[in-house]
Amino acid sequence: MTDTIDAPVDPRRSDADTERLTIIHNPAAGRAPSEHELRDAVGDAATLVATTEDHPGVGQAADAVRNGADVVVACGGDGTVRAVLESVVGSRAALAVLPFGTGNLLASNLGLPDGFEALEHIRRGVRRRIDTVEVNGESFAVMAGSGFDAEMMIDAPSALKQRMGTPAYVVSALRHLRDDRVSTTVEVDGAPWFHGPTAMVLVGNHGTISGGVEVFPDADPWDGRLDVMVVSAAGVRDWVRLAWRLLRGRGLSGAPAVRTSGASVVVTTSTPRRWELDGDERPPTDRLEFVIDPDSLEVVVGDA
Repeated sequence: MTDTIDAPVDPRRSDADTERLTIIHNPAAGRAPSEHELRDAVGDAATLVATTEDHPGVGQAADAVRNGADVVVACGGDGTVRAVLESVVGSRAALAVLPFGTGNLLASNLGLPDGFEALEHIRRGVRRRIDTVEVNGESFAVMAGSGFDAEMMIDAPSALKQRMGTPAYVVSALRHLRDDRVSTTVEVDGAPWFHGPTAMVLVGNHGTISGGVEVFPDADPWDGRLDVMVVSAAGVRDWVRLAWRLLRGRGLSGAPAVRTSGASVVVTTSTPRRWELDGDERPPTDRLEFVIDPDSLEVVVGDA
């Protein structure tokens, strides 16, 4: 192996032929390969472990780390990646992704192609250390959302996601454009920052969400800070104005949204709202506490 670099912006390479790989694969993912196809693609050296409905990957990844895996590969969609990440954060193992879901949030932000094309990057062993985020006792890498964002992701029909991919979320979003706003307070680094009605609060470590929409264009996953967006859109006209600015890479001036950044964020709402982290849905809550965990995860990336 080559030496680990000091600066997180410089990649590190390692010898994939000598590393121990464990692949945690989800047979139920949207475009999941069969175990036979997966074995043919990765060869005999890797250990394959399947997830189940009751055990989505957290325990399997913890076992892999405990047993000395150098690289733990999450093969599936966003839910599988987030479950595996939970046990790899803070360990000596690196996280790699074979994206076979519909959104593939982390993979797209790391510059990885879909499906087996990502194997070439895993074999090259190009790595970076990134920050992760802890929210209410769980870890994520890309983005979490309360309100509209969560409703859109959670309510997208599974069959439509498998058939259409990202457009399924558009269908779901249209159902929630007129949802009531909720009184919300946001504290950043221990100080009050926002209070008022909101449709959505996003907290991100990377900048891009499903469909390649760049929500935080200057997000940096190794700067030790979280990016925060509060959206107060009320009705279709406000949502169209916001979407137009985001899709064209414009600033938020004139849009029903405000942004800031910090190392810790607390979001409280007057009534419990559904929320999601890296596309993984969670039950309603009226309080979310976010804390950045700097340089806590080594990941396999795309272009070095």
